[in-house]
Amino acid sequence: MKEYNKLKKINDQSLIYTLLQTTKDQNHEVWFWRMVGETKHLVPVKVEVIRKARSDFAIVAEKGHEAAVKDLIGGSSFMDIYVPESVLLLRATIKQFEQETGRFYLEIPQFIAQVERRKNFRLNVFDRDQVMIQFTKNILLPRPQSQLFLKSCFDISAGGFSFLVSKVEAKYFKTGDKVSSMQLKIGDRNVKVDASVVLIREIEPTTSNGLNYKVWRICCQMDEIDELQKKFLERYIFERIKDELSVING
Repeated sequence: MKEYNKLKKINDQSLIYTLLQTTKDQNHEVWFWRMVGETKHLVPVKVEVIRKARSDFAIVAEKGHEAAVKDLIGGSSFMDIYVPESVLLLRATIKQFEQETGRFYLEIPQFIAQVERRKNFRLNVFDRDQVMIQFTKNILLPRPQSQLFLKSCFDISAGGFSFLVSKVEAKYFKTGDKVSSMQLKIGDRNVKVDASVVLIREIEPTTSNGLNYKVWRICCQMDEIDELQKKFLERYIFERIKDELSVING
């Protein structure tokens, strides 16, 4: 997993303030999350007020989730916050709860964490067959052919995914190809996307990857995806990432 996401700590208070202000001004999606036993719980919230002079900001539950936020906080003195749009992770101490507005005032933390190298969290799922992809691919040369593919995703983010093919199958793909109506099968849910092939890599077998022969990794970028389905992917991926969050809890 560390091959795809690298967390950096941000200690610059002015930058932290700017990132929080942008989250508020652009009404970015924000999640309050907490581990309870082995289960990760997420509740939608939003940044409502930022008071730079007091070095704090206010979080309020999205409508209908007020009780869930209170239950999840329990007697805790802090909140863990995740902002998918900017891939920000932060832990903030609770200063005050304002009963009449439902606002939790949190101290602006001394540092936050942000994922480098990629805008979206990327989850390696190949060894668990958690996500399958199905689509039909056509080629014209050397003669018109069509083939149905059903593959395990190698990795996936809210912006793209990849899968492995054999030498014979690799002839169906070239960089720049557009593939429509691809279906990502995640449990009992199908996510329909249109995508473009952005990179093709040869992968040699090694003792670490467990492959028996050389394969080709087809890396795709999502061109068209319904916003609700994208949100589903973001939440699915975030709920399954644990190593990336350790810097906040350390």
